[in-house]
Amino acid sequence: MSLLQSAFDFLSGSATRDDNDFVGHTVELGDLRLGVKRVIAEGGYAFVYEAQDLENGREYALKRLLSDDEEKSKTIMQEVCLMRRLSGHANIVQFVSAASVGKEESDTGKAEFLILTELCQGQLVDALKQAECRGPLPSDTVLKIFYQTCRAVQHLHRQNPPITHRDLKIENLLLSSQATIKLCDFGSATTARHSPNYSWSAARRANVEEEIARNTTPIYRAPEVLDLYSNLPITEKQDVWVRHCHQPL
Repeated sequence: MSLLQSAFDFLSGSATRDDNDFVGHTVELGDLRLGVKRVIAEGGYAFVYEAQDLENGREYALKRLLSDDEEKSKTIMQEVCLMRRLSGHANIVQFVSAASVGKEESDTGKAEFLILTELCQGQLVDALKQAECRGPLPSDTVLKIFYQTCRAVQHLHRQNPPITHRDLKIENLLLSSQATIKLCDFGSATTARHSPNYSWSAARRANVEEEIARNTTPIYRAPEVLDLYSNLPITEKQDVWVRHCHQPL
């Protein structure tokens, strides 16, 4: 079976699509028949739905992404590849399946991708906001969150070549039904490294800076990422900087 199955199909409902097009429909993804229940998140060119296996009732998260250019499609394909590679670790959201359809076959005029993963209970940030109402977090809770996040990052960095997440932030940490931390959103992840030096032209630095701007959050950027003229290596160690930015939560 290829990395991305060749197509996905609506089995019921109208052919007209909008942002909530999957809700109430039945979608076939590989061997699974899924009933799409509701939108649980959206942003940019992606929508995340809660979906249920019509055979056994198991629930999943179904992420739908739209792409109107080849570069964006390559980025999505890379995200799927990395998710499949990382899946299986206790602190990484579990990949199940993926599918795609070309823009020629899509009535949106854009290429469409579906990524099926485990369904988590919610975002860590929401749980922390609720906990704030009851006072400061116990230190053992803070340590558990930090430890599990570190384990997820360690799993990325132990790959060959190492994977850099590049957008580690509390919004990308989910909670499973067993209250386990799950790192998600690998759309910004990369295996690329950069070693700027005095021979680099201004144009080359500008290209790397543009890539960084697209894939990182300014407030959490490591020093070597903020200033390419420092000529420091840009590697997976930037995730370590971000991880410690979040340590106090």
